[in-house]
Amino acid sequence: MSYYLDGNRFIFNDECPDFSADEILSGLGFSPELIEVGNVRSDFEDVNSQIRDIIHMTSGVVYFKMPDRSIPPTPSGTGVAGVILTLGANVTRKSDEYFAQGEYTKGMILNEIADRCLETYKKILEERLRVLSDRKGVGLDVRYEAPETMPVSELRYVWSALNAGENMGVTITSELTLFPVKSDCFIMKVKDDTVL
Repeated sequence: MSYYLDGNRFIFNDECPDFSADEILSGLGFSPELIEVGNVRSDFEDVNSQIRDIIHMTSGVVYFKMPDRSIPPTPSGTGVAGVILTLGANVTRKSDEYFAQGEYTKGMILNEIADRCLETYKKILEERLRVLSDRKGVGLDVRYEAPETMPVSELRYVWSALNAGENMGVTITSELTLFPVKSDCFIMKVKDDTVL
């Protein structure tokens, strides 16, 4: 389900994609033998059966021009499409619960599923953004993501432009990180910002 906040702001709600036991468990370093004879497969099945109740994928997209005081690689006046995505607070809550109860394998499995879900969601959103940007006639250029290719401080502009606290339940901590923990932000320059 998706909806428009206005002509330049969009919110999307999506479901976590399916991951097989083998890809999640081998990604955690479990050997094929251990996966077959140990309890890790049943732990995976238990976590995976609840995943639709735990992970709630939400993303916000906003087209805007970077405000004064923004810095390279997206200086003031640069037209961008900003994205914030989150898996929701239930992931951290449930993961903490598993670890507190001594169910470490389930906690690790949930975190691995969530990390893969977040990476997959970024790819889904980038493709969705390309289609949306082509329809808007602005196109897309290069992608920047904190902290690798843009300063962490720049995510506050995307957060503010989306009003992500109210619209998505995502806040920014005093350390300039997003909460819920399983959240991310990236910016893509647009090719033609004259319509923004």
